Amino acid sequence: MSKLSRSTILMPVFIPTAVVMVLLVIGASVNPQLASGLFAQVLGFTTETFGWFYMLATALFLMFIVILAFSPYGGIKLGPDHGTAQYNFIEWISMLFSAGYGIALLFYGVAEPVIHFATPPLSEPQTIAAAKEAMQIAY
Repeated sequence: MSKLSRSTILMPVFIPTAVVMVLLVIGASVNPQLASGLFAQVLGFTTETFGWFYMLATALFLMFIVILAFSPYGGIKLGPDHGTAQYNFIEWISMLFSAGYGIALLFYGVAEPVIHFATPPLSEPQTIAAAKEAMQIAY
């Protein structure tokens, strides 16, 4: 067997996806204003038309997971029957908490000053005064 035939990359999926991604990057690079307008229209259409579907799907997935966790299927061991857990419950919860907290810090560490700069409560948006106000509010 050749190395290519053992690859985990599915070429019928990878090639069209890569082509579409490259075309989107090239198109957005060539005409950023047109791309920005087009992406804003697509985002607006999607949220206005399918926003209800997103909320419904989120609620249904959450209910499914909770029901699955408390059903007999919630006790299925992921791994071999003779295997033991690498981490106990407290360690697992602390790792999940740390990851969530770290992601929130990384996201809001950048997003909060940018949001205050774009929409400051007292200054004109996207000015030096807004930047100074954003830095005072965020820090």
